Amino acid sequence: MKHHLGYIREFIETHTDAEDSFLRAQLKTLGRSQLDLYLGKLSAQQIANETTLYLQKHRALAPDAYRLYLSDSGAEYKLISLSDESKWVLRWGVVEGRHVHLHPARYSQHTIRVKANTLKTAVAVQIATRRYKEPLSLALVNQVRTQWLELAPIPAYLPEGGLGKLLHLLGGKDTI
Repeated sequence: MKHHLGYIREFIETHTDAEDSFLRAQLKTLGRSQLDLYLGKLSAQQIANETTLYLQKHRALAPDAYRLYLSDSGAEYKLISLSDESKWVLRWGVVEGRHVHLHPARYSQHTIRVKANTLKTAVAVQIATRRYKEPLSLALVNQVRTQWLELAPIPAYLPEGGLGKLLHLLGGKDTI
């Protein structure tokens, strides 16, 4: 299984020829704020298995028990640690049929904090460079920002900036 980067890279590779409307809808799911992107070595399956074991240990795997477990402190979430010392937030699920929602905690071990619009731009640019067989350029960045993401153009692109670092990561480099 893959970590976040693996899923994002796979999305880029498999959706290069997707309809623009589909890409817009998928990229919108990243939200508008910030998120923590897990870069650790645990696979999605390992994260799921460790989380399941944690919930079993705390007798909170069934939906009713899980809801009670989350609400017992009044916070409606729990923070857990996994084997690689990364921290994860448990919340009530928003996807039908899945009551457990799990995401990396803010500034956790093995994560980077990214702006959602920067991540959307990086994913869209990676798709565009493949689709149009064009090298990375400010014009291409602004084309995807305005046409696909409905975001304002940016005045400059710096390879060492946030967008540059994400493009580097999404291009197959696991470190920044």
